[in-house]
Amino acid sequence: MLMIPGGKKIQNAGGFEIFLIADYQDQDIRNFALADALVLDWQQPDHTTALLKKIRSSFIESIYLLPVFIFNADGIVGDTERALSDGELSVVQEEPIVKVIRQVKKRREDFTPHETNSSENRILTKLFRYMYTRDKALSPEVDVMAHMGYEYPLIRLHYPAGESMEMLKILRRGTDNDFFQGTFVDKTHICPSCHSGHLNLREVCTQCASAHISSENLIHHFVCAYMGPEGDFMTKQGLVCPKCNRQLRHIGVDYDKPSVIYRCHDCRHEFQEPDITALCLNCKTLTPVENLKEIVLDKYVLTDLGRDAARTGIKVEGEEREFTIPGFVNFGTFLTFLRFEIERIKVSGKESQMGSVSLNLPARLRSNRQQFERVVLDISDFIRNNTDSSDILSFASDNTFFMIFPEKGDTAVATMLNDFRNSIEKLLVNTFENEPEWNLTAQFETLNADTEYTALINQVKTI
Repeated sequence: MLMIPGGKKIQNAGGFEIFLIADYQDQDIRNFALADALVLDWQQPDHTTALLKKIRSSFIESIYLLPVFIFNADGIVGDTERALSDGELSVVQEEPIVKVIRQVKKRREDFTPHETNSSENRILTKLFRYMYTRDKALSPEVDVMAHMGYEYPLIRLHYPAGESMEMLKILRRGTDNDFFQGTFVDKTHICPSCHSGHLNLREVCTQCASAHISSENLIHHFVCAYMGPEGDFMTKQGLVCPKCNRQLRHIGVDYDKPSVIYRCHDCRHEFQEPDITALCLNCKTLTPVENLKEIVLDKYVLTDLGRDAARTGIKVEGEEREFTIPGFVNFGTFLTFLRFEIERIKVSGKESQMGSVSLNLPARLRSNRQQFERVVLDISDFIRNNTDSSDILSFASDNTFFMIFPEKGDTAVATMLNDFRNSIEKLLVNTFENEPEWNLTAQFETLNADTEYTALINQVKTI
């Protein structure tokens, strides 16, 4: 049975692993890899937002595609949090959660494992898959904390504040390659130097560029044709023409106000049209408004080509797709690490462990290569997220996961492998329903000063 620290399991008729998270202390997103959905309590908004962003910023498919809802009884959920979640619940109800779980699981069945050396392609593929599993558009959200004042929340997680243009560039690439169809939402103007959208627009003197200016109406006296600032006409008796001394009573009959005049309090210059400049509140650059960078903000939906890219990943000319597993070394490299580890413990006198989890599936279950590789990647995600960075991981012979645990201890490794087996069995049951002809074995060997590398390798190769 799956357990998540600080999480309370929500019972449901579908038997899904749904957890309500109210305790955010030391939450580790690796614990969520085998969950079916999370409901985050909005009682601690900052913690909820932080955990939600961690989940969506992961590149582990089983984590970033995890259905996540926000339980909000009486607070106000921000636009960014709404965009990153699968919905807001005022009452924890099974039906909307299970509906999303089923849809995401069904859509993920279409995916082919995809790895690429291009960080842009990884981000785009992740974005496509999130949009595909949700039938969701990618829309710009107003955010006063965002560098541009707007953000696309899901993709923004992968770009620091100063890289707004890189974020827009990758979206343009998606449009240029017909993965997206864009629909106009808004325009904004940003600083050409740092691309911040936090600008102070100011009317300034045309001579000295000071913002210390004021405006005053011009008055045109019809009878004598005199025109001057309104202040020149002001007297205790009302408006009196300074040229002919006649009183001005009725606008439109005696006079009109055809324009305004600006006066600079620094250089005393008078003018009728001020210049307009933008002061960037981020980098302090002054820019004439006509030189600001204009950004068009579109809402994006996947095209047919984009949906294909979600299913198979982005095809890049010259980059062949290999079934590689992130965080795992190839078997030849694993054997090299194993030899070094045996030599190391002979010197140190310590003990380490080598574990294995063997996935024995009949040929008919392996024949659906797309499904098989997806299962292998889900299992590898779980193993990687529940081992230490010092552990060495590998997958060999299309059926066995190998692990080297430096000085972890027999008891700890036995417990870990037992947890692995239980969790992986659950995954296999959910994946291969009504298919009893598979089995899973987990075992480990203690590595000590008496371990013979050659004998161990011969044993390993028969697993």
